[in-house]
Amino acid sequence: MVKEHQLNKDPRFAVVGHFIHNGQIKSFDEIFKYIPKSTVRLEIKTNNDRFTRLINHPLQFKILELSKIAKACGIETKLLINLALLHEEPKKHKPGKKAK
Repeated sequence: MVKEHQLNKDPRFAVVGHFIHNGQIKSFDEIFKYIPKSTVRLEIKTNNDRFTRLINHPLQFKILELSKIAKACGIETKLLINLALLHEEPKKHKPGKKAK
């Protein structure tokens, strides 16, 4: 866990970071049980429509955005990337084609 003192950060970021680090938050949208979407949205400086889309499709986040959220939470970026990857859909094979 990244131990970095965060001045002027909402203390709920630390709670989210703790829960992610300990595996208590298992999906990206569970983050928002503990901290408002608007607070996280302001951290990455994006508008509400785009942020709502990103929450519904976490793989569309930029790594820099996930890094900013992770830093605010005091955790490693790869933990948030792993949460986003849980939303990855398996490849679908077209009928009649062989998988390579």
